[in-house]
Amino acid sequence: MRHKVKWWCSLSLVQHRTTVVFILFSLFPTLLGVYTQEHDINMPHQEVEFWARKIGNHIFHLSNAFALYNDIKDNFHSRDATLQENDGLQLVKEMASDVTNMMKFKVDAVNRIMNVAEEASLDKYKQDEAVDYFNAKRLNPSPDIPQEAIDDKNYRNLSLLSNSHFDGIPINESVSSVHVPTNVYAKAPDVINAIRWSGRLDRTFKSNYELDPTLSWQYFGSSTGFLRQYPASEWVMDEKDPDLYDARLRSWYIQAASSPKDMVILLDVSGSMTGLRKEIAIHVVLNILETLNENDFVNIFNFSTETTELVSCFNDSLVQANMENIGEFKKALKTIETKEIANFSKALIKAFELLQRYNKSGQGSQCNQAIMVVTDGAPDNYEKIFSTYNWPHFQVRVFTYLIGREEKKKRDLSWMACANKGYFVQVTTLAEVREQVLRYIPVMARPMVMYQEDHHHIWTGVYADIAGRRGAPGLKEGYRLMTSVAVPVFDRKKTSTKTANLLGVAGTDVPIREIEKLVPPYKLGVNGYSFMVNSNGYVIYHPDLRPVHRESNAEFQDILKPNYNSVDFAEVELTDYENEARANDSELLEMAGWRDYYSKLRKELVEQNPAERMMNVKIHLDDMKRVVQRTQKYFAQKISGTPFSLGIAMPDGYGKYKVHGQIELTREIQDRRAGDVMDHFSTGNWSLHPDWVYCEYKYDQHQEDQSPEALIKEFLSRAQKPNWKWRSTRTRPPPDPIMNQAQHKRWKPSMGSDERKDNYYCDKDLVQSLLFDARATNVYSREVKIEDKIKDKNPVAIYIMLLSMGSQNFGITTAFVATRSGLTRWIDNPSESSSSNGNSKERHFMKVHNRAIDEVWYKRAVDYYKEDQDAYVYSVPFDAATRDPDEVLVTATRAIFVEENEYRMAPAAVVGVTIKHRKFVDFFKNETYKCPSYPSRDSSCKKAKTCESTSLNCYLLDDNGFIIASENEDDTGKFFGTLEGTIMESLVQSEVYKKIQVFDYQAVCLDTQEKNSMASILTTPIQTLKWFANWMMGNVFWVLVKTQLYTLWDPNEAWAYAQGQWDPNAAPTDEVTYSKGPINHQSTFGEYQEMFPDEAVITEESSGEGSGKYPEEDGSGREGSGEEEIALYEGILEYEVQDYLDGIPTEDTKRTESPDVVGDFPPLEKLKKKGYPIQLAYINKTHPRPCDKTVYLYKLQSKKLKQDGLYKPVKGKLSNCHTNGCGRPFSVQKVISTNLILVAVNSLCPCESRKVDIEPVEVEHNETTSCNRLLMQHYRKRPQSCVNYHPDEHEIKLCGGAGSLGPSSVALLTLLLAHIYNSMMQS
Repeated sequence: MRHKVKWWCSLSLVQHRTTVVFILFSLFPTLLGVYTQEHDINMPHQEVEFWARKIGNHIFHLSNAFALYNDIKDNFHSRDATLQENDGLQLVKEMASDVTNMMKFKVDAVNRIMNVAEEASLDKYKQDEAVDYFNAKRLNPSPDIPQEAIDDKNYRNLSLLSNSHFDGIPINESVSSVHVPTNVYAKAPDVINAIRWSGRLDRTFKSNYELDPTLSWQYFGSSTGFLRQYPASEWVMDEKDPDLYDARLRSWYIQAASSPKDMVILLDVSGSMTGLRKEIAIHVVLNILETLNENDFVNIFNFSTETTELVSCFNDSLVQANMENIGEFKKALKTIETKEIANFSKALIKAFELLQRYNKSGQGSQCNQAIMVVTDGAPDNYEKIFSTYNWPHFQVRVFTYLIGREEKKKRDLSWMACANKGYFVQVTTLAEVREQVLRYIPVMARPMVMYQEDHHHIWTGVYADIAGRRGAPGLKEGYRLMTSVAVPVFDRKKTSTKTANLLGVAGTDVPIREIEKLVPPYKLGVNGYSFMVNSNGYVIYHPDLRPVHRESNAEFQDILKPNYNSVDFAEVELTDYENEARANDSELLEMAGWRDYYSKLRKELVEQNPAERMMNVKIHLDDMKRVVQRTQKYFAQKISGTPFSLGIAMPDGYGKYKVHGQIELTREIQDRRAGDVMDHFSTGNWSLHPDWVYCEYKYDQHQEDQSPEALIKEFLSRAQKPNWKWRSTRTRPPPDPIMNQAQHKRWKPSMGSDERKDNYYCDKDLVQSLLFDARATNVYSREVKIEDKIKDKNPVAIYIMLLSMGSQNFGITTAFVATRSGLTRWIDNPSESSSSNGNSKERHFMKVHNRAIDEVWYKRAVDYYKEDQDAYVYSVPFDAATRDPDEVLVTATRAIFVEENEYRMAPAAVVGVTIKHRKFVDFFKNETYKCPSYPSRDSSCKKAKTCESTSLNCYLLDDNGFIIASENEDDTGKFFGTLEGTIMESLVQSEVYKKIQVFDYQAVCLDTQEKNSMASILTTPIQTLKWFANWMMGNVFWVLVKTQLYTLWDPNEAWAYAQGQWDPNAAPTDEVTYSKGPINHQSTFGEYQEMFPDEAVITEESSGEGSGKYPEEDGSGREGSGEEEIALYEGILEYEVQDYLDGIPTEDTKRTESPDVVGDFPPLEKLKKKGYPIQLAYINKTHPRPCDKTVYLYKLQSKKLKQDGLYKPVKGKLSNCHTNGCGRPFSVQKVISTNLILVAVNSLCPCESRKVDIEPVEVEHNETTSCNRLLMQHYRKRPQSCVNYHPDEHEIKLCGGAGSLGPSSVALLTLLLAHIYNSMMQS
């Protein structure tokens, strides 16, 4: 019985198990159905193909009809538009010739200034004779300044008128103005004398401007420190922003004042170089570095017992003094430590051997050589070393800087300098560092001055003029790119004692925009461009030169990048064979090892040889979010008399030809049947390219800025009057110096005021092409009838037209056309624009995007023509998801080509429409929610097989992978990979998209410094006492700084507070934070404070004397208009919101937080009240540094989607993408006549999708690679002029003395007390 029971139990168990298994098997299809419902056989591939075809047909015919594509294309062909071949070499020769002529005018102008200055300096004046000049800082006092202050500070009134040629800055063309730096005593005899005789330059300035109306600022920078600039203008200053400008530290001054040099700096880091001595020595080195430029080579060695490179990477070498290398030195200066005893013998031998090796090997500058010794004293003069390595030829100059006040240490260091054609100075305070460092420049210039006749002119690299922010309204981002030409001015006086005095440097600025005017883009065509490169291979201008930091995720917006003015040509031309960072194509570069860097195209540009090359390149668009692969032809020609080469690049294929179609204006006017020429602009709205010059007045620049449209109307009106002349020659060679008076008069007849006012220039080819295009596009009449729109259309097009007109035009708001001549025309759809544009907060699309061939939608349409001649190129804003949905527009554009055959064609125009995105999506949903076999939704249709189903996600993607339309509005404009990264990778594997790597060699990486925890306050209570002590001492020293009494004794502590304009009310710190005062938030990186300030910042006195201010990193001849020498590296700069805020304390990087201060910033309300942008809060403690970045971009491969000439769906599936074994099938179909694809993705399988982003990421270089990159010597051409020797120089005995530059302590105290008394009386 027991066995039966046992058996029954076993049977029952088996039955139960069988039942469970049966139930599970019965339920399995139901459970799995959720994952198998849209398996391979059920994925709606045919439906996707049908939807794509229908969507494409509909929007193609509708866009064609509203844009009047066929009408405009027919007009271009019927009006006899023809093709002409582009001869690239001939074109670049003509352009280079025009630029050369313009540059010659600038050189002649500075030569005239130089000649007059040298003659004027010989005039004799009475010492007590009054000097009449306009102080740029004392013009037109504001009404709130008391009369006593006006009289005391010698304010003068001067009529200033806004002038468009000078960026709208108020100027006076009759006189010049004088700027005296704060650290220069304006009443010193040598300064007064130089201001007096330089007044004769005004007539020369005016004459130059009469002769060449394109001249920008002209100036003379005196060796005494002042700057005379023309035309006169006010030196705009913020009362809290000290005037730090000194022309003698601008690159144009230093380059003109001396020839290139190899320099070794020996920095004593022995145990005695501690405290203030160490800080002064570091400042001396920093100021020496500021005097170097890209034609110089340098290295810094620390020496004590051993001599080692300051930057270990620069081992046993000299490196080019470009901004990146200078930045490496500045970073390393933070880390120096003092120890042991100085071994001068090893240091001097190391320096001499390095310089000798470079001199013999042909490396470096191959010109001047110098050793700079920075120390607190030497035990010997080391005569034996100098006799062995430097005598008798004296190839190396030795400059010595004695740090400290000890007189007994002068002898040996002074002997070293005097015995080796150098100069000795003693530096005792930080305030005098800059003046003492500058003393070496006239010594380097002695051979050049002694020859007298050799006035070589120099051209600077590109720099950003930030004068626009100081009173020039309307400049884009506040910056304008410039270059300068300068020439030295010598003292011709004969004296009993042998001297070689440099009087100063004369120069003028050349805005890059003036150069670009001579290389008109319309001659190069769409996607063609010009560029300029100097003898170092650095770009002067290029369409991919991006000097301003404007990344979408950047904390620093609209701020100059660190190395913006030393961007190499190889860093902006990205070849299509580049697979790793800085590995470029052999056509551009040929590299043999790290040291030898040769090139083909680049070398020809540097050598200024005529060049013709072809390369496959990658072009990025839309802030590096799109990419185009293209074959381009390059042509280059030298700019004679300069170190520059001009190049042009044109696309192969359609770039070989250009459309030629013009209306002869004179004949058109004479033809009475033609009517008024302005009749060609009668329909629709129109605008012209805002940056192109159609016609312009040369002299009459005081009138308000006229738009290009207003100017063309005015000139077309003038053209219909008798005696009209084109005057279309923009440049011609300057007059020959040997011309007699009659010949010169014929070359440049004198003009009265009326003739001068009417002097103009018109680009004949451009204007007549514009008239042709205006006639061809004169089709946008507001009274077009339906019959006209459907005329000659096929039945499908007529059906779509009538259907759309019944449904409010499908959301089309505007139809437009843009042409090769810069003309843009458009007409708004009343039924749509009246309901939206009336209440729109945004500017009209066509008023924003009015740059014709320079617009991205124009370029993309022309490039896509090769892919599909019938296609419209669609796009939406990348930030569409963040905008008001009713304001978002879809842009659709299609290129019009004039064709002779499949090989001879050129783009003439691009037509397009803008569509309300919301209605575009409605149409997309309406079509994809239908079953193909039914005209509308129906219950019998399988809902699961349409995009309305929750199991199917549908997207319209453009040719770069961005979402144009989807069922979710928030997806619009986003990159598809951010939502469906795994699917995006599958599309790449399926060859739907091609993955293209792009490098950014102009990137900036932002490193944020971590803050200490507030908990550290609890563990270090002694810190509070330290803060309190510093706070008390700070208040004491604050008083001393404001009265400048701290200069009366050794300022071992006070100097730091003077440097930073320390606020006694701020939270106390345990480490000095240097700041140079309030800064405009749109400033350059270089305007933020460096960790090591150059000199003490002291309040400027009314008399003009001052001490210790270092110049702003912004300018040349006028305020902010000189060579940018900006220190922009992460170890050098400390960014603090304190620089922006008025008296609001911030935290120092290395201290713990005070309980009285919450975080690093004041409340947002306080920021808002003061008008500071909230984004400033993110700048605190952020260090920018130059870096390389890379990003993978995507490009649609339309040809891969074709089978037998037809687009077929791509069927794919993500298999086993989940633990349960399910997959995600998807279907892809090209939308005909567009750049779009329709993607349908099964959404039921819960696969994890990784994110595929297109944000650039930093390229991680290891230490070896980074070092090799810094040491890589790019091929360069040395400046032609090198003057480093004169046989009589040994007769000059001046070689330095004591370091004190200012008045005696007693005299200084008297001046200060008098100033304090006057201030008290005024208050």
